[in-house]
Amino acid sequence: MTLRGVVRTLANVCAAAFAAFVFALALWTIVPAPVLPLLAFAVIVPELAAWVLGLAAFAGLAALAFARGRARVAALALAGLAAACALVPLVEYPVAGANAERELDAQLGPPATRDAASRPGAVRVDRDLPVVTRDGTRLGLDLYRSDRGGARPTIVTIYGGAWIFGDRRQMERVDRHYASLGYTAIAVDYRHAPASRFPTQIHDVRDALATIAAHARAWNVDRRNCALLGRSAGAELALLAAYAPEPLTVRAALGYYAPSDLRRGYAEPPFPDPAGIRTILRTYIGATPEHDRTAYAAASPVDLVRPGLPPTFLIGGQRDELVAIGFQRELRDALRARGDRVVSIELPWSNHAFDTVPGLGESIATPAADRFLTFALRTNATEADVTVRRARSRG
Repeated sequence: MTLRGVVRTLANVCAAAFAAFVFALALWTIVPAPVLPLLAFAVIVPELAAWVLGLAAFAGLAALAFARGRARVAALALAGLAAACALVPLVEYPVAGANAERELDAQLGPPATRDAASRPGAVRVDRDLPVVTRDGTRLGLDLYRSDRGGARPTIVTIYGGAWIFGDRRQMERVDRHYASLGYTAIAVDYRHAPASRFPTQIHDVRDALATIAAHARAWNVDRRNCALLGRSAGAELALLAAYAPEPLTVRAALGYYAPSDLRRGYAEPPFPDPAGIRTILRTYIGATPEHDRTAYAAASPVDLVRPGLPPTFLIGGQRDELVAIGFQRELRDALRARGDRVVSIELPWSNHAFDTVPGLGESIATPAADRFLTFALRTNATEADVTVRRARSRG
């Protein structure tokens, strides 16, 4: 074979191989992950669909420029299939964004205007502030606040990790975002299973809230105007804490892909089940639902629903392989049936932990959560204060 023939063969192979790689990558926009090591692809790729579409276009151009014969046809076909897969989230994105706006309008009314005077200067971070739990264990929290001081509406964030791993630093990007908007943001910690079983985790969160209340003045916390925000396992803990009396006045709860019904989660594990949901729940609770129905009920936010709860924000992906979107719908319906305000947003292309990637889902979730918090921690607080003043005047 001549040198020219070798170069042409190599070009054909490279063009076809690159197109095959892009197609394999793009498949994760529509294919579920069968095992845990592959879940990251099913989470990340749909959120970065625009980049995948760009790769598909590049693969097609490379095939036209360098490949010949059957290799060109194969590479173009693979690039076209990759582009089709990548287009699925991109077509769904504007529809989901419009649906989110309609949901916010329906539940909250017109967007509230933020108070520009509340905006901070630089964000100050204090790490590893001590929390002493009810059994004497020492935990920590991280505090993000404006360097201008003064009591500010406060958002307490709780990380996820199946109750068995994770760290409050996982919430740093969220905490810095809200501190930059003028809130005080606080990331709290909790002990992990299997060394510590439920209800240790919710006790740790409540002890952290008590610590925050005790240091409210020093930490620039408006203890009458707080929200709890959690991801995954942290969302379950955030909702549990928000739906029970606390030393802070919780005016809002935000649950990202929240496990809200643990008994049903055990009875109806996902398929495929890359993380082993039943094993996770047994590790967290220490038993099956048949052996400890009381603990599963106490750990399920849907069982705590009652009239008069603070407004709730729920968001999840319809392709979530760990917490099915049906659980969010169940909690939404339970809250509305009891007259509680709830915003529920669904993202058709998104999987679990979608917002940890700066992509399509986060670009809808973050502005929606910002608008919800503006309503709940300002509009809602103002309405509550007016109600209190009216009640006092009648008294």
